Amino acid sequence: MATSSNPLIKLAIGLLVLGGVGYFFVQSVKDTRAEPYSVSRGYLRGWTLAIETASAPSDPILSLRPPAEFASALFRQLFERHAESMNGPTTPVMPLVLQEEFTRAFAGVATVDALFAEAKASGLATSVMQPRCMGYRRDSAPGVTRQLYFVVFDSSPFTRFREQIAKTAASGGRSEVFKADALSPIVFVAASDTSYNQWLPLRANPENDCTAPITVT
Repeated sequence: MATSSNPLIKLAIGLLVLGGVGYFFVQSVKDTRAEPYSVSRGYLRGWTLAIETASAPSDPILSLRPPAEFASALFRQLFERHAESMNGPTTPVMPLVLQEEFTRAFAGVATVDALFAEAKASGLATSVMQPRCMGYRRDSAPGVTRQLYFVVFDSSPFTRFREQIAKTAASGGRSEVFKADALSPIVFVAASDTSYNQWLPLRANPENDCTAPITVT
C-alpha cells in the first residue's frame, strides 16, 4: 500500500513546489513593477503647447509637449526592470483635445487657435507638472496582447482647461458630445506597438491603473 502511494505523494509534492515557485515568481514581478520610478525636476517645467497634425479621430489636435528626455528616461527605467520589447513614443505629448472631439464639439463653434489660447490662459504652459504614478493597461484579444505604460498626472490647469472649453462647446449646443473628464492628463511612455493613439481617449483610474509611484529628484 505504502509503495503504491509513493508516486502520488511525489506528484503532490512536485505540484506544491511548482505552485510555490510560480507564486514567488508572480510576486517578484509585482514587487518589481511597484518600485518607484524617478524623474528629474527639470523635466517637469517648460512644457510647450502645440497644434498637432491629426490624421485619425483619436489623434490629438492640441497637445502639451514635455522635454523628450522626460519620456525617454522613464522608458529606460521600464526596460531595465522588465526587459520587454516595447516601443517609446517618437514625440511624447500630453493630449489636450482629440481630433474627434474637435470635429464633433467645436467645428463651427471655436477654432483650434481659440482652443490654443484657452490652453495658454489656463496656465498649462507655465505650470510645473506633478506626476502621480506610472499607469499600466493590458488589452488581450484573440491572437494579440497589447500593453501600454503611461504617466498619470495631477494637473489642475488641465482640468481647468477641459472644463472651460466644455462651456464653449455648451454655448454652441454641443454639451452632449464633449465631456471634460473623458480625457485624463497622461503621457505615453511605452507600448507593445506604435499605435498609441488607439488607446485614446484614455480616462485614467488611479486605483486600477497605477502600478508604481513616481518620485521627483
